[in-house]
Amino acid sequence: MQFLKFGIAAAMTAVLSMGIACAKEPVDPQPAQPLTYSNPSYHKVTPDVAKKMMEEGVVLIDVREPNEFAEGHVKGAVNVPLSTFKPGMKLKAVPNVNDKVLVQCKSGVRAENASKILIESGYKNVYNAYGTSQWKFGLVK
Repeated sequence: MQFLKFGIAAAMTAVLSMGIACAKEPVDPQPAQPLTYSNPSYHKVTPDVAKKMMEEGVVLIDVREPNEFAEGHVKGAVNVPLSTFKPGMKLKAVPNVNDKVLVQCKSGVRAENASKILIESGYKNVYNAYGTSQWKFGLVK
C-alpha cells in the first residue's frame, strides 16, 4: 500500500511538472509573470515572427513609457505608453480595427494588458510580440 501511495505521488508530481514546463513561453528570458489572457483576437508571436510581420507592413506599438522607449526600441516601433490606453481607444498608427497590430513592452506583460484594452476597443488582430528583452535583432535610440 505504501508503495502504491508513493507511485501515485510520483506520477502526480511528474504530471504537474510537465504542465508547468508546457506553460513556458517560447522566448528567453521568460516574461516577468505568466501570460494567461485568452481571446480569439489575441495571439502571441516570437520575435522572429514579429520581425517578418513588420517586414510585411504590420505596425509595432511599443507600450513602454517614453523614457524606456528612448533607452532603446525596435526600429520602426511607435511609442504609445500603456498609461495612455483607454477603453474605446483607436491607435493613430493603426486606425483600422481589422488591421493586424503588434504590441510590445519589455517582457510581454504590459503588452498583454495593452492587447486586452485594444481587443475590448474592437481590434480583431492583436499580436503580443513579447518584449525588447527578447528582441535579438538590435535596438535603436
